[in-house]
Amino acid sequence: MNRWDHARQLLRIGRRAETGERLPVEPFRASSGAPGPRSVRCRSLCIASGKGGTGKSSLTAAVADILRLKGKTLLLDADLGCANAHIFHDVHPERSFADVVAGDRAVHEIVTPCSDGLDLLPGGSGVGRLAGLREYELEMIGRGLGRIEAGYEFLLVDSAAGLSRQTVAFAAACDRTVLVTTPDVTAMTDAYAFLKVFVRQCAAAGVPRELPLLVVNRATSDQEARDVGDRLREVTRKFLDQRLEVLGWIPDDRAVFRCTQRRRSVVSGEPESAVAQALEQIVARLLDQLQEREGLGAGWRLEEMSTGPRATRRA
Repeated sequence: MNRWDHARQLLRIGRRAETGERLPVEPFRASSGAPGPRSVRCRSLCIASGKGGTGKSSLTAAVADILRLKGKTLLLDADLGCANAHIFHDVHPERSFADVVAGDRAVHEIVTPCSDGLDLLPGGSGVGRLAGLREYELEMIGRGLGRIEAGYEFLLVDSAAGLSRQTVAFAAACDRTVLVTTPDVTAMTDAYAFLKVFVRQCAAAGVPRELPLLVVNRATSDQEARDVGDRLREVTRKFLDQRLEVLGWIPDDRAVFRCTQRRRSVVSGEPESAVAQALEQIVARLLDQLQEREGLGAGWRLEEMSTGPRATRRA
């Protein structure tokens, strides 16, 4: 049995007994060293998932509505070919990254206001070409993003689901990444696959990053969420030799569906719901971590991921 099959087998193991010993979680440590000359004030956060259907986009919409109350926020819909971030904020963008890649618009020209304190960079909808950008196109987007992100307190990236090169590049470009999974075994398996590809792609580009933080969505109980975290921590420690931090969990709640139907995030549509309260707690923990560091600039780091180690040698 190879290592990948062994990892998948471990993820299929039934839940541990409630009295079972849990693996220790290594606390977050801010990176040392002074920010470089390209540093910007904006802190960046990517929300990713190994597969579709985990609730990543609805979670991102809620996080955006919380962050905008803390500081001016730019939401980037990085699901460039099948974008839907605009739906959760009830806006109808006239331009998108499709126009940027076509050479008709610059990145700053597609900024779409959503609400007080929140702007959107829309992805294209039904544009398959955008799902597999060339390196120079991804670099062009990174350069354009670098020119505007300093005008914001937060940059929030709603990643495409899956393991594509550009999906991992967007995740690795941000100061922190949140990986969303559900208790479903296929979601957990794909979450581990994302972690594995993330670590390897960053190392291959010569730009190692901190491991993403895990959020368990649609859990039916605290115990179920702990079981998911334990299993993913175990395979990550065993096969990647790294510690995976579980940021929190979100209950399965029909409030999300009701708010999506009304084109709103759950924290704006039903702020007293259990899921909205859980999201508030998760974002509070995220802010504690993001504010421990200076934003290093997701735009130029996206260029770095697009071009590999040679990007680090530019002035």
